[in-house]
Parts: sequence; C-alpha cells; structure tokens
Amino acid sequence: METSDPSSAQGGWRASHAPRDPIGQRLKTISMLTRQIGRKIGESLGVNVTDMAALEQLLNNGPMTPGQLAEHLKVTTAAATQIVDRLERAGHVARQRRAHDRRKICVVPVEASVERAFERLAPMIDGLDGVIARLDPAERQVIERFLDQVVDVYGTVAGLPPSSGSEPHC
Repeated sequence: METSDPSSAQGGWRASHAPRDPIGQRLKTISMLTRQIGRKIGESLGVNVTDMAALEQLLNNGPMTPGQLAEHLKVTTAAATQIVDRLERAGHVARQRRAHDRRKICVVPVEASVERAFERLAPMIDGLDGVIARLDPAERQVIERFLDQVVDVYGTVAGLPPSSGSEPHC
C-alpha cells in the first residue's frame, strides 16, 4: 500500500534531508536568494526564467553559437533557437557571423542589456566585495577551500565535468 506522504513526492523536500547544521542552512538560504535575485533581474529585463538562464550563460561564458547555448542549457537546438529569437526580439542579444567562419552564427549579449542586468547586481556585488575585503588571509584560505569543495559537489550533482579550462566559444 502506498502512502500519501507529501514529503515523499518527487521533488519534495523531506525533513530528514533538510540541512540542520548552521552552515548547511546558510548555503540553502544563499541558494534560494540566488534564484530570487535571478527571477527579479529577469522580471526587470522582461524575460522568463529560461531566457534569463540563457542570458546568464552568455554573460558568464561570452558569445556562443545556438548549438553551444543549447548544450549549456540542456535543451534541443530548436528550443535554443526559440530562446535566442525571444531574446533578440526583446533587444537582449544579437546574432553575429563568426569572423573566421561566416557560415556560423554567434549569439552576443547587447551591451545595453548587460548594463541593465549589472545595475541590478551592483549592490550585491559591491556588498560582497566589502565582505571579502574585510577577511584576513587565514580566513580567506579556509573560505576559499570550503567554497571550492562546495563548487565541486554542486558540479558533480549537476553532471558538469571538472573545470579544466574553457571550451572555445565564438
């Protein structure tokens, strides 16, 4: 007989798996706040969550072909093309031909859109810069090692290969 325990539903968060340690709680809070900030920036730019994820990939990794963008977003190339179409219509990206291979198209963020996104992020970036600047060298070393380990765990769960350099983009 199946139980109807809502916490056991797919995607549900079981109380027994919730972080109990204060560091785990803070990581969970940071994760939730990061998603909220992303949604807020997406709303201010007039894009949905998927399109915001594509724009974020372009801002973090630089110009990409639609195929590369599809790979990063784990969507089909047809879906990536629709995402690029929406972002282009909204004025957030432009399609440009590759200089060395005119047959290939690169998707490039539009500078005005980048500036709008970073205006929204500036208070957070400035605040974090201040927090980091106040750390002494020993604190920095411990925090860097911890964050490297957290990034490794997230990357493993996300199925990302260890970062060993960047793939060539446009």
